[in-house]
Amino acid sequence: MADNRKYYYLKLKENFFDSDSIVLLEDMKDGILYSNILLKLYLKSLKNGGKLQLDEHIPYTAQMIATLTRHQIGTVERALEIFRQLGLVEQLDSGAFYMTDIELMIGQSSTEAERKRAARLENKALLPPRTKGGHLSDIRPPEIEIELEKEIEKEREGETGHPA
Repeated sequence: MADNRKYYYLKLKENFFDSDSIVLLEDMKDGILYSNILLKLYLKSLKNGGKLQLDEHIPYTAQMIATLTRHQIGTVERALEIFRQLGLVEQLDSGAFYMTDIELMIGQSSTEAERKRAARLENKALLPPRTKGGHLSDIRPPEIEIELEKEIEKEREGETGHPA
């Protein structure tokens, strides 16, 4: 039976770490820890469309986030407050944290899509390289092609008994 699970991935633009909010974040005391926590929270929220939840009814608490990200609770609480101030995280009425701008960073795929993509790349690698344009009739000089056409014409005449 085919294994066709969905995979979600985080797409970061090449200038992600140059954005104002990340530069300000990393410039703070423990800023590198905060950016690490932020990336881990982005990854944790992928399956839920940006919401940090254990399941549909249980939002992650700061203590749960500290455990899952392997950071101290105080660091996580400070990070969450800074994320709110920078507009990177919102707290919903349900108590769940929502990672803003996550929708622009979510990509998804499935094992079947990955298999097809790999097969296409493999087929592309097996194809001979294309020339920049034109026909490939340059393989033989035109004189030989004309001679071949004459021979084929003679063979047809010999088979049918009259010119084609």
